[in-house]
Amino acid sequence: RPRIPKYILDSYREGILVGSACCEGELFTAFLENASYEEIERIASYYDYFEIQPVGNNMFLIREGVLKSVKDIERINTEIVKLGDKLGKMTVATGDVHFLDEEDSIYRAVMMGAQGYSDADLQPPLYFRTTEEMLKEFTYLGDRAYEVVVENTSKIADMIEEVKPVPNGFYPPVIPGSDEE
Repeated sequence: RPRIPKYILDSYREGILVGSACCEGELFTAFLENASYEEIERIASYYDYFEIQPVGNNMFLIREGVLKSVKDIERINTEIVKLGDKLGKMTVATGDVHFLDEEDSIYRAVMMGAQGYSDADLQPPLYFRTTEEMLKEFTYLGDRAYEVVVENTSKIADMIEEVKPVPNGFYPPVIPGSDEE
């Protein structure tokens, strides 16, 4: 559960793109808590772009009675897209991917079960979806689906410089005296 306090993020903010996150993020939470539109705009102003996820990722909100139906999840996602339009910020459809293939959810269920989660066997579909699968997930957005799934995702990717955590070459450890021993 990585966490970075905002004051630390703010001190290193230059050159960092900050997205609004999944349903656990403060923007989505503001919609869940029926915050005023002014408060939602205030929260949204912090982020460089907004994120929405497939409905299946948030089905636990219906199971737990936080939302009543799939339409409620779709409504919030649609409102986030509209908010992005109003504030001039992109909305990007993300999978909130936790594992590569759909059948790999069993491994996450085991880990969550070991941590005491009572709903560990009710895994959301947090697998790496194809473009076609993502487009299908957001058909309720109409002609905006292609924009949030493909176009805006590509724009975000183009904003990110390539980073090589390990440079090319061979870098054995340097141990003093090892060459003589």
